[in-house]
Amino acid sequence: MAQSSVQRRRAERNLTPTTPLLLRSLRENYYRGGWHGPAAAVREALRGVDANAAGWRSGPGRHTIWELTLHLAYVRQMMLKRIGIDAPAFPHRLTKPWWPEVPPASTPEAWADALGLLESLHRRLVAAVSGASRRVLTTVRPGRSHTIAMEVLGVATHDAYHAGQMNMIRRMWEDGGRQPRE
Repeated sequence: MAQSSVQRRRAERNLTPTTPLLLRSLRENYYRGGWHGPAAAVREALRGVDANAAGWRSGPGRHTIWELTLHLAYVRQMMLKRIGIDAPAFPHRLTKPWWPEVPPASTPEAWADALGLLESLHRRLVAAVSGASRRVLTTVRPGRSHTIAMEVLGVATHDAYHAGQMNMIRRMWEDGGRQPRE
């Protein structure tokens, strides 16, 4: 017998991926890609990107690799809080929800700091997921329709999406887009 839409939504609300699946998804989409290939991994997309390429904007209103990098770091910061892990204040103010401000000086040191921040928060998220209890992972936040575990899985999917964007921006930069467009 077919499920009603209410029954399907109720079943989806309680869907909780296992910790090993969450860790695998976080690892594959951040470090080296899964079946969809290494280019879909954040670290692969960032490999060899310098501060100039990271700060290049392909057109008005489009994100830079640097902005995407800080955005992914901020997502991890928020996910740590949702899991119940205390994290220091995020080091960049937000320009709009979920989007931190890029430092005004696009120096190699500032770019290295952004990469280090993302890496540090990713490692903390993996550790938090590894140690999270079933109770935490099955929690559905008030007003939401997914478990914390599904939100973590969403972080991994989000990584693949933005890694694709980073790859496209990088390719445009490498194909001669070295002059910033305003």
